[in-house]
Amino acid sequence: MALADRKSSDVFNKNTGGSKDAKSIDTEKETEIRDAFNNGDHIADTGKLENLAPVLYAIQQLTEDIEELRRYITAEVGDGAQGPQGPAGAKGDTGDTGAAGADGARGADGARGPAGADGADGADGTTPTMTSLNGSSLPTRRGSSGTLWNNRGIVAIS
Repeated sequence: MALADRKSSDVFNKNTGGSKDAKSIDTEKETEIRDAFNNGDHIADTGKLENLAPVLYAIQQLTEDIEELRRYITAEVGDGAQGPQGPAGAKGDTGDTGAAGADGARGADGARGPAGADGADGADGTTPTMTSLNGSSLPTRRGSSGTLWNNRGIVAIS
């Protein structure tokens, strides 16, 4: 089960600069609040205690609940590491093989396409003879099918 969204907001914060808001305090003010609490000022001042007693009682109960949760999680759940794996269960039965599906009908053969036109004759003399073939006289771009060309110093056939 996932943790629910937080319902409470901060009582105060230590935001500064552009993120400072109405609940922002500086370090000195935080120290003053902490020291007053640690010194028991809220208990010693009977006027404060009388006004704050119900709230302080509720906060004390919440603190005890949180401590009980911390104790339970530490004792019962531990550090969150996975415990040892239990033995494997028995393997289930293999189900029956399903029926084979029927073969589909064969489609009719398509009509034969028309014959292609004859290609044009190649230009005479564009491919050098084998005796003068060194690659430097060949074009550097691929030509029509069956012609030689210079592919970065390697003679290739298009």
